[in-house]
Amino acid sequence: MLKRIFPIASLAGLSLLAGCATQPTTYPNFTATPAGQSTSAASFKQKTDTIFVVLDSSSSTNEIYDGDASDSLKFDVEKQFLNRFNKTIPSNIRLTSGIESFGFGPCLDWGTTKTNKEISSHNTSSFQAGLDQAECASGGSSLENALSVASTKLDNNTGNVALLVVSDGHHMSAPALTEAQALQDKFRERLCIYTVWVGNENQQAGKVLLQGLSSISGCGQSVNVADVSTSAGVSSFVEDMLFTKSAMVAATAAPITDGDTDGDGVANSIDKCPNTPAGVIVDKTGCWKYIKGITFKHGKSTIRPGYESLFDNAIHVLKINPKLIVEIQGHTDSTGSAAFNQAFSLKRANTVKKLLVRNGINGDRITVKGFGESSPIDTNDTAEGRTNNRRVEFKASYKIPLQINK
Repeated sequence: MLKRIFPIASLAGLSLLAGCATQPTTYPNFTATPAGQSTSAASFKQKTDTIFVVLDSSSSTNEIYDGDASDSLKFDVEKQFLNRFNKTIPSNIRLTSGIESFGFGPCLDWGTTKTNKEISSHNTSSFQAGLDQAECASGGSSLENALSVASTKLDNNTGNVALLVVSDGHHMSAPALTEAQALQDKFRERLCIYTVWVGNENQQAGKVLLQGLSSISGCGQSVNVADVSTSAGVSSFVEDMLFTKSAMVAATAAPITDGDTDGDGVANSIDKCPNTPAGVIVDKTGCWKYIKGITFKHGKSTIRPGYESLFDNAIHVLKINPKLIVEIQGHTDSTGSAAFNQAFSLKRANTVKKLLVRNGINGDRITVKGFGESSPIDTNDTAEGRTNNRRVEFKASYKIPLQINK
């Protein structure tokens, strides 16, 4: 009589799908640092209307996270971050949020994704309840499927969206990047992609993939979970995602003795930029202060954290001068080929245009131009000089009448 032989590989595969039997996630005590609170030195304006979280619930997150001494699973570390993130979001803002996890098997009701929280009004308790619906991790890394679901679920959202991917990035590849690009193409300047890497040292490829996801949108940022383990770190992350920050500057205009035709606070006799548009903050020569000064990190086209507030005056000026047109000019240092730098400088200019459009400026009023490395303002022989050359500039167009200060 023949004995029935069970295929060992299949049993092992079922074990992989099932994941590890885990205890409910425990959340250490956490006191949030207030985020987005205006003071006498700075003011905050909400820029994001919806947060859509994509949570990695694949089997690789059942590994021990080696970034601390707690011996926690990566899956628990992900949820602990989201718990801190949730507690840091201010309760006095209008916001919607949703949570979608990805993997496969029993932890995801035998699907490749699972909706833990439908997009709905955000509050601390409803978000935590959705997070608690993610009880375990199993199966493969189907991030692209979760991004596809996000595309559908966000169809009815008309405001600005922050897509937050929390993952180790392990065993993910080009399809995830392709789906992220499709999302960006669909929602354009309304979408910013943020990623939090919860990976181990031997999984650097996953970190690079998550960085690639964030770079697709031209805004957002990619951080390691260790960077957002403190209350200050989480607060900074939340502020970058939800708000624009403006410095409160007191005006100290010099006395006008010989007239000020354009009303910018600079006397006609020393005004090098007459007919300044209304609302412009000018330098001592009467020229638009924000024409220069926005620099970029090497190899990056995203706006550096903390630099967003430099655009607040430009946004204000464009809003109160509806006939004003500007050209955004992108520049690079001399590192790399001339052809690459030409394309990259245009990408930087487009990043700034997206920020302006996201803040209510009609894109038809904004043109972009890339100058590559052709117009340096400093030496390319030093790190400081190259930083100064990686910049954008605003050029006001006077082809149509401007509204002038009275």
